[in-house]
Amino acid sequence: MAPRKLDLSGNRYGALVVVAQAHTHSRPGGDVVTYWRCDCDCGRTVDVPGPSLRRKNNPTVTCGDRGAHRSGKAHPMFGKLREESGNWKGDAVAYTTAHARVKAEHGPASGWRCACGCGRQAAEWAYLGTDPKPKVSTHADSKGSLYSTDPEHYAPLAKPCHRSFDVWQAQRHTGVPIGLVIAEALAA
Repeated sequence: MAPRKLDLSGNRYGALVVVAQAHTHSRPGGDVVTYWRCDCDCGRTVDVPGPSLRRKNNPTVTCGDRGAHRSGKAHPMFGKLREESGNWKGDAVAYTTAHARVKAEHGPASGWRCACGCGRQAAEWAYLGTDPKPKVSTHADSKGSLYSTDPEHYAPLAKPCHRSFDVWQAQRHTGVPIGLVIAEALAA
């Protein structure tokens, strides 16, 4: 008896909708893998191996174009997060939740180049100090740090650039010479 053929056509996997079977590929050892043509919510069409779509841990759910999915607007939950999730209601959010918003909106900072122009890979999202009503963190790890609840007030920076920027921001906001800002930070 021949094995039952699985038809994934019409199924949705994250941002991918299976359109039709694309082709098969024989692996060494005789296994045959079926590839499925999928339309992504961002507009691209990709061929994805069936097992990659169906696996429970870390399934393929986008076309892989990080630029198209970086903002999260193609994600089916995009409009719902702000309305339904407690993390997205208003301005009463903590420092860490604000940074989680930035990552959800723009993706990980490591997917970007440093915004200062140094050419390095970014590692962290840095608050730019451009929010007219910034919040002040009371969390032990970030006490006194300014932040915004709006992801548009952040930029991706490499760690050394982020440190330099934070020192400059502290001096700009306090008017205290940079040496004193550093000395106070080391003494704390």
